[in-house]
Amino acid sequence: MKLIENIKDYFGNRKLLKLLVNNKKRSVCFCNLNQAKSVGIIASIKKEDDYLKIMKFVNYLKGEIGVREVSAMAFYSEKEEPTYLKKKITFDYFTINDLSWNRNPIKDSCIHFTNQEFDILIDLSDEFIIPLRMLLAQSKSKFKVGKYSKENEAYYDFMINAEHNNFHQFTTEAVRYLTVING
Repeated sequence: MKLIENIKDYFGNRKLLKLLVNNKKRSVCFCNLNQAKSVGIIASIKKEDDYLKIMKFVNYLKGEIGVREVSAMAFYSEKEEPTYLKKKITFDYFTINDLSWNRNPIKDSCIHFTNQEFDILIDLSDEFIIPLRMLLAQSKSKFKVGKYSKENEAYYDFMINAEHNNFHQFTTEAVRYLTVING
């Protein structure tokens, strides 16, 4: 079974490389968070606390910052969806059941998400997750933001150096930089 998963990862990474080559043709357009009309968020959910943090950040962007449209897409890496996602969900999510053989998200809501031209797309994930990277690479967003690392340089237009796995620090720094910097 591990061999099959490794093969899927291999072909998923190959597809990502092709997407990144196409991404170089993309025109980047910086937008200050205060002027952004739309913000997309991608994230990974492993437990209910992750869901609550994402919801709090979405509500903060809408309420405190005043972003009109905030859309979030989360990945839950298990086949069986937990009850907290089924009962409380207020943003889209997908599971491993919604992936193609090479880890590409094929759920209609994922395709719709990647076709939206967000002013800013913020990746809240802490680790390299192929399905989330597929969304990121395929996204038509004008400006992509994520955590700093050498391997992330090809994916983001702006990276923030925050402590690994510290959600609050990253979101605080992202809001600070994206509201202060002017394009």
